[in-house]
Amino acid sequence: METPPPLLSDEQLRSAAVEAEAAARAAHQRRLGLLAEAQRRGLDLAAYRLLLRADRAEFTRWLTQVRLFLPALSPSGQPLPPAHPVTAAALPELSEAHLAQLARALPRLPEGAEDILVTAARSTEPRALRLLADRIHAEQDAAEPGPEPEAEAPDVLHLRDLPGGRLELWGEPTAESGARLTAALDPLARPGAEDTRSRAERQGQALADLIDLRGEALPTRAGQRPHLSVTLDYQTLRTGTGTARLDGGGHLTAAQARRLACDAVVIPAVLGGRSEVLDLGRARRTVSLAQRRALHARDRGCAFPGCGRPARWCDAHHVRHWADGGPTDLDNLVLLCRRHHSEVHHHRWRIRLTGGAAVFIPPRHIDPAQLPRQNLLHRRALELAG
Repeated sequence: METPPPLLSDEQLRSAAVEAEAAARAAHQRRLGLLAEAQRRGLDLAAYRLLLRADRAEFTRWLTQVRLFLPALSPSGQPLPPAHPVTAAALPELSEAHLAQLARALPRLPEGAEDILVTAARSTEPRALRLLADRIHAEQDAAEPGPEPEAEAPDVLHLRDLPGGRLELWGEPTAESGARLTAALDPLARPGAEDTRSRAERQGQALADLIDLRGEALPTRAGQRPHLSVTLDYQTLRTGTGTARLDGGGHLTAAQARRLACDAVVIPAVLGGRSEVLDLGRARRTVSLAQRRALHARDRGCAFPGCGRPARWCDAHHVRHWADGGPTDLDNLVLLCRRHHSEVHHHRWRIRLTGGAAVFIPPRHIDPAQLPRQNLLHRRALELAG
């Protein structure tokens, strides 16, 4: 009887998985190279696809990647460089799924986006890459807003009675009303410790609770009453031109932000404001409202690489733990969503704050090379668009 092969150790298993993924990337790169050669020779691509038993949509994605990321020949036979040379140089490091996201995003993004996206692709999954590309695109659109219409479309809400007494509702609130509604629902829709409800169910119950509360005191979130955080510079507020940013990632025109400011307390997103103490040292462990507002303005959301959670869903994490002598100061705090707050604590990620940006060092069991990673969703997209 044959002796079964010895079981792999955990370290050997991880190494084998990394090798298998590298082989898959190399195989896809060769696939694209062979497809490019078939095109150059004028072969029947329909027959070539049938030979490979590839779906039509899949084959079209490969052709797009060949066109964007591989060298080509001009009609006169002269060699042409790849349309996106940064991605072309990184092909051995990128999976087929990463290339699919880059091919989708790059033709519609501004110059300079390719460097950012390829850098992100080296340390994050394809879904996070897609989120980053969409964020850059949204920020680009917001940076060049069209003229605000003379009469903005009104809030719209449709109601319809259903059998059994239920009510169906749908509509389109304006950006201002939508921001207010989200701010009011958010603390009520927060999941409990063992909450099995879907997000839609939690939001539906939150709306019912909001109707019951009406003029009563609304619950707090992270120590604050339901509120809006709107970040804009003074020039935008004064002139009414430009855009303002909500802490959930959305945008308002300057005119909408000025209207909100008419009946709201304006909280300037300036770190170290004259009337607010931002550094509390060892006096207290919890983060003050002033510090949380400053963190929202600085981090704009969960700082963990690839996470797109908005700031209002995040906790303030002490980089150097408070119990170990870490101060409750801005240069020792970073925003993390609940999931990644737990990830950092339980898996011993190290964090450095450099120039206000959080850099994460993974543990060796996740990345033996321990390459530093950043979340580009909230910061680099905004810098590029700006």
